[in-house]
Amino acid sequence: MADTNDMNPIAAIGFQNAANIYDQARPSYPNEAIQFIKSLCPTPTTIVDLGAGTGKLTRLLSTFGAQEIIAIEPVSEMRENLKSIPSITRIIDGTAEHILLDDNTVDVIFCGQSFHWFANERALTEIHRVLKPNGLLVLIWNLLDYPRYSWSQQILELKDSYRPPEIPLHRSKKWKAVYENQNLFQCLQHKQFANTQQMTRETIINRFLSISFIAMLSSEEKEKFIMKVRQIIDHTEDMPEQEFEVPYNTDVYWSFPQK
Repeated sequence: MADTNDMNPIAAIGFQNAANIYDQARPSYPNEAIQFIKSLCPTPTTIVDLGAGTGKLTRLLSTFGAQEIIAIEPVSEMRENLKSIPSITRIIDGTAEHILLDDNTVDVIFCGQSFHWFANERALTEIHRVLKPNGLLVLIWNLLDYPRYSWSQQILELKDSYRPPEIPLHRSKKWKAVYENQNLFQCLQHKQFANTQQMTRETIINRFLSISFIAMLSSEEKEKFIMKVRQIIDHTEDMPEQEFEVPYNTDVYWSFPQK
């Protein structure tokens, strides 16, 4: 059983509420990014998806040819979605601060859309503990390319107006501070890939409802948020009527343990 005190309470409640909609509304990861990561770790035996969520990334890890794929996720509603992925060999109720695995047993640890939630010294130490000396840590995020459209910029501003100040963001890059003045991992390296998602107007609404601090709003506040998003969508000239392709940037960061 994971120590839920390790989790941000907004994340715990928000992702519990948004588990089903998260899986439907979030994009997958581009094949180019997955192939690049494969080139960094050609023959892994054991892979961990840390903060696996509903398995958007975990589903793609079967192509690595590992004997064991372990999904670690502290939110029970998210873990229910993981049970439908046949390539997962173990699903563990755990957190980054308490990884319930033995020392030096994991070849690759993936953190998909998750590292900014636990970018602290305890988590980095625990990740280092379970990785093999020649292991690999991969941090990956999909980020909407907001500047492309006026509607996306407006919805981003609306969403940010609801964000509690203690909620971490990937795009702020504050999570990188945990890599400063530490001797556990080598310097982070970075590569960016283009990604896209087929969306409709309803998918856009669901995409933002899957955000933790939006998902935990009261029903009344959530309805107000949806109404405001619909107003933006309905009154923006560059918003297509039917299904359309939305651009993302996929950031891949990776690091090896210090020798």
